[in-house]
Amino acid sequence: MKKKWVQVVRQAEQAFWTIVFSATKQVGERGRILPQRFNSKIKICKFFQKRLTPCLASRVMDNLDLRTIHRQLAVPVGDGIGAPPIVKSQVLSKNGRCVTLAVWFAFDPSDRFFRVYQLKKRADGRWIVVGRHPLDYPFNLPDW
Repeated sequence: MKKKWVQVVRQAEQAFWTIVFSATKQVGERGRILPQRFNSKIKICKFFQKRLTPCLASRVMDNLDLRTIHRQLAVPVGDGIGAPPIVKSQVLSKNGRCVTLAVWFAFDPSDRFFRVYQLKKRADGRWIVVGRHPLDYPFNLPDW
Protein backbone atom coordinates (compact mmCIF):
# COMPACT_ATOMS: atom_id res chain seq x y z
CA MET A 1 0.00 0.00 0.00
CA LYS A 2 2.91 2.35 0.69
CA LYS A 3 3.74 2.49 -3.05
CA LYS A 4 0.20 3.65 -3.77
CA TRP A 5 0.49 6.47 -1.20
CA VAL A 6 3.84 7.59 -2.57
CA GLN A 7 2.32 7.62 -6.05
CA VAL A 8 -0.51 9.88 -4.79
CA VAL A 9 2.09 12.30 -3.38
CA ARG A 10 4.11 12.18 -6.62
CA GLN A 11 1.02 12.98 -8.70
CA ALA A 12 0.02 15.83 -6.39
CA GLU A 13 3.49 17.40 -6.64
CA GLN A 14 3.59 16.89 -10.42
CA ALA A 15 0.16 18.51 -11.00
CA PHE A 16 1.55 22.04 -10.58
CA TRP A 17 4.31 21.42 -13.13
CA THR A 18 1.90 19.77 -15.57
CA ILE A 19 0.11 23.10 -15.89
CA VAL A 20 3.28 25.21 -16.01
CA PHE A 21 4.91 23.05 -18.69
CA SER A 22 1.71 22.85 -20.77
CA ALA A 23 2.02 26.57 -21.57
CA THR A 24 4.08 26.80 -24.75
CA LYS A 25 3.21 30.03 -26.59
CA GLN A 26 5.28 32.82 -25.06
CA VAL A 27 4.18 36.44 -25.32
CA GLY A 28 7.34 38.48 -24.78
CA GLU A 29 8.37 38.53 -21.15
CA ARG A 30 4.78 38.85 -19.95
CA GLY A 31 3.97 35.16 -19.83
CA ARG A 32 3.14 31.94 -21.61
CA ILE A 33 -0.41 31.22 -22.75
CA LEU A 34 -2.07 28.14 -21.29
CA PRO A 35 -3.65 25.62 -23.68
CA GLN A 36 -7.39 25.09 -24.08
CA ARG A 37 -7.31 22.32 -21.47
CA PHE A 38 -6.31 24.84 -18.76
CA ASN A 39 -7.79 28.07 -20.15
CA SER A 40 -9.89 28.89 -17.06
CA LYS A 41 -9.40 28.92 -13.32
CA ILE A 42 -12.28 26.48 -12.93
CA LYS A 43 -10.58 23.93 -15.20
CA ILE A 44 -7.29 24.30 -13.34
CA CYS A 45 -9.00 23.97 -9.96
CA LYS A 46 -10.85 20.81 -11.07
CA PHE A 47 -7.54 19.36 -12.30
CA PHE A 48 -5.93 20.00 -8.90
CA GLN A 49 -8.93 18.65 -7.02
CA LYS A 50 -8.37 15.21 -8.51
CA ARG A 51 -5.37 14.95 -6.17
CA LEU A 52 -5.84 17.68 -3.53
CA THR A 53 -8.60 19.00 -1.30
CA PRO A 54 -10.33 22.18 -2.51
CA CYS A 55 -8.40 24.27 0.04
CA LEU A 56 -5.02 22.91 -1.05
CA ALA A 57 -6.02 23.21 -4.71
CA SER A 58 -6.77 26.88 -4.16
CA ARG A 59 -3.39 27.47 -2.48
CA VAL A 60 -1.51 25.69 -5.27
CA MET A 61 -3.43 27.71 -7.86
CA ASP A 62 -2.35 30.92 -6.11
CA ASN A 63 1.27 29.76 -6.50
CA LEU A 64 0.81 29.65 -10.28
CA ASP A 65 0.64 33.47 -10.34
CA LEU A 66 -1.88 33.38 -13.19
CA ARG A 67 -2.33 36.44 -15.42
CA THR A 68 -4.41 37.40 -18.43
CA ILE A 69 -2.74 38.21 -21.74
CA HIS A 70 -4.93 39.06 -24.77
CA ARG A 71 -7.95 37.67 -22.85
CA GLN A 72 -6.20 34.34 -22.35
CA LEU A 73 -4.93 32.83 -19.12
CA ALA A 74 -1.14 32.64 -18.83
CA VAL A 75 1.65 31.74 -16.41
CA PRO A 76 4.76 33.87 -15.89
CA VAL A 77 7.88 33.20 -17.91
CA GLY A 78 10.50 31.49 -15.81
CA ASP A 79 12.72 28.53 -15.31
CA GLY A 80 11.42 25.32 -13.87
CA ILE A 81 12.83 21.85 -13.62
CA GLY A 82 9.72 20.12 -12.39
CA ALA A 83 8.79 18.26 -9.24
CA PRO A 84 11.72 16.97 -7.20
CA PRO A 85 12.25 13.20 -7.26
CA ILE A 86 11.19 11.21 -4.22
CA VAL A 87 14.13 9.32 -2.73
CA LYS A 88 12.61 7.88 0.43
CA SER A 89 9.32 7.69 2.31
CA GLN A 90 8.14 6.51 5.69
CA VAL A 91 4.67 5.92 7.10
CA LEU A 92 4.38 7.90 10.34
CA SER A 93 0.84 6.88 11.24
CA LYS A 94 -2.00 4.94 9.72
CA ASN A 95 -5.58 4.31 10.75
CA GLY A 96 -8.39 3.10 8.52
CA ARG A 97 -8.86 5.85 5.98
CA CYS A 98 -6.08 8.25 7.07
CA VAL A 99 -2.32 8.08 6.60
CA THR A 100 0.52 10.41 7.56
CA LEU A 101 3.57 10.00 5.37
CA ALA A 102 7.03 11.60 5.51
CA VAL A 103 8.57 11.97 2.06
CA TRP A 104 12.20 12.85 1.29
CA PHE A 105 12.94 14.73 -1.93
CA ALA A 106 16.27 15.46 -3.59
CA PHE A 107 17.55 16.83 -6.88
CA ASP A 108 21.03 15.76 -5.80
CA PRO A 109 22.51 14.17 -2.63
CA SER A 110 23.54 17.52 -1.14
CA ASP A 111 20.05 19.02 -1.50
CA ARG A 112 17.65 16.76 0.44
CA PHE A 113 14.50 17.99 2.15
CA PHE A 114 11.31 16.41 3.30
CA ARG A 115 7.66 17.18 3.80
CA VAL A 116 4.90 15.46 5.69
CA TYR A 117 1.70 14.58 3.85
CA GLN A 118 -1.65 13.63 5.24
CA LEU A 119 -3.70 11.42 2.95
CA LYS A 120 -7.31 10.36 3.25
CA LYS A 121 -9.24 7.68 1.42
CA ARG A 122 -12.27 9.10 -0.36
CA ALA A 123 -15.65 7.41 -0.55
CA ASP A 124 -14.86 6.26 -4.10
CA GLY A 125 -11.72 4.43 -2.87
CA ARG A 126 -9.15 6.91 -4.21
CA TRP A 127 -6.58 8.57 -1.96
CA ILE A 128 -6.29 12.36 -1.82
CA VAL A 129 -3.82 14.74 -0.19
CA VAL A 130 -5.54 16.64 2.64
CA GLY A 131 -2.42 18.17 4.19
CA ARG A 132 1.11 19.08 3.13
CA HIS A 133 3.40 20.32 5.86
CA PRO A 134 7.04 21.27 6.44
CA LEU A 135 9.29 19.52 8.95
CA ASP A 136 8.05 21.53 11.94
CA TYR A 137 4.41 20.41 11.72
CA PRO A 138 2.84 19.98 15.21
CA PHE A 139 2.00 16.28 15.28
CA ASN A 140 0.31 16.43 18.66
CA LEU A 141 -2.86 17.92 17.17
CA PRO A 142 -5.92 15.62 17.06
CA ASP A 143 -6.64 13.69 13.84
CA TRP A 144 -9.16 15.15 11.40
